[in-house]
Amino acid sequence: MTDGQDELKAQFAQWRHYVQRRRELRQSDAEELEDHLRGSVDELVAVGLRADEAFLVAVKRMGSLDDLSREFAREHSERLWKQLVLTGETDSPVADTRSRRDLLTMAICATGAAASIKVPELFGMSFEEDGAFYRPNVGLFALPWLAAFLAWRRHATKALIGVLLALFALGAVAANAYPLTDDSQSVVLTSIHLPIALWFVVGLAYVADDLRSPRRRMDFIRFTGEWFVYYVLIALGGGVLIAFMFGTFEAIGITPEDFITQWLLPCGAAA
Repeated sequence: MTDGQDELKAQFAQWRHYVQRRRELRQSDAEELEDHLRGSVDELVAVGLRADEAFLVAVKRMGSLDDLSREFAREHSERLWKQLVLTGETDSPVADTRSRRDLLTMAICATGAAASIKVPELFGMSFEEDGAFYRPNVGLFALPWLAAFLAWRRHATKALIGVLLALFALGAVAANAYPLTDDSQSVVLTSIHLPIALWFVVGLAYVADDLRSPRRRMDFIRFTGEWFVYYVLIALGGGVLIAFMFGTFEAIGITPEDFITQWLLPCGAAA
């Protein structure tokens, strides 16, 4: 009996070590999983199985650890970077390929957003002289690319993709149907409310894999808050780096003001 208990402890130690290697799980999540596994083992031992047999059956019943770690990461410690990058089976070649594909797609979308904000300049517009155009349309430069990535990541249906395209097109029409001057109150109202409306379109792409799930909608609310916090932190860090870069180039007699204001700031903010 003692040997069986010692073997069971060793099996739990090995399982615990493997679980703790999963970066998706916090310590409290791993402990909750272990408690669940121990409860299952105790139940199986109570009905006559040996300890080592009970452990193997209990682990099998729990299913794939990758699936469990993904579910726990989403339920208990969902964070923005995990939602966008988390792919699960981090030790398998298939998962490694999928992770690289996700990262490449994310980079393409970020590049597309950065390039989009420069497209109007091809038609003779500029930030200084055409503020009445840029302010209402600011959300249309970046948010469609974010929605595209989420829709791709969530395997959105063709029908939903069509709805997303139609809603973004409607936003573009609403922002540009009537020519407005810089001092128009409509410019201010559109600049405030259109990005908010388009963010709900992004939310539709976010819940594309389970449109009827209340949990997914709550996840999007959490995603929104964390996105805002991370965006502000990145912006503050970027501001410090820009100031450092500006001072460095000024010290050697180069003024990078045009590059910073015309390229780095707008493209970086969009990406």
